[in-house]
Amino acid sequence: MISKPSSVSKQFNECYPMAISEYKNDTWDDSSLNLDQSLDDAFQHLEKERLAALFKILTRTLKNQVLYRCSKVLELGLQITMDLPTPTLNHILNQMVLLAEREPYGVRGGTLVVMFSPPPTSPNTTPIKIGRFPLDSTTVSTYELHLTLQSTNQVKLKLANLVRRLQGKKAMLVVDNKF
Repeated sequence: MISKPSSVSKQFNECYPMAISEYKNDTWDDSSLNLDQSLDDAFQHLEKERLAALFKILTRTLKNQVLYRCSKVLELGLQITMDLPTPTLNHILNQMVLLAEREPYGVRGGTLVVMFSPPPTSPNTTPIKIGRFPLDSTTVSTYELHLTLQSTNQVKLKLANLVRRLQGKKAMLVVDNKF
């Protein structure tokens, strides 16, 4: 008879211990927190990769297509080259992605409309339309981003262009960071 209560008490002690060292759910919660953290890290990593690829494509579009078309439309010729400084390019790209991510198709579902504004000192201040650039030709465009570029009007750039011309080099038309 004494053996029965001891077997029951063993089961009771196993199921309901006197001192609780850990709950089974706590170990599961810790692993789920680690799993959630690792999933968050994985999603952040994927988002960074996606943004890096997006910036690479947009950079290529701006540098190759937009600047080339600007040179043709503005009839710069062989004497003047157009330059888009890296900080200005990064600022333009950040603004494009920020505005485009709110759209249904994201950045890929848009068309970039580029215009070039002459310097404020010129008699004609109406912007010149450079062109329309679809950001993804396989996606139907649902919005337009208008980008108006203008050249810098700094004295140091004018002096540098004068020195370049005296040296027989091409002058540079630098895009201003205010767009």
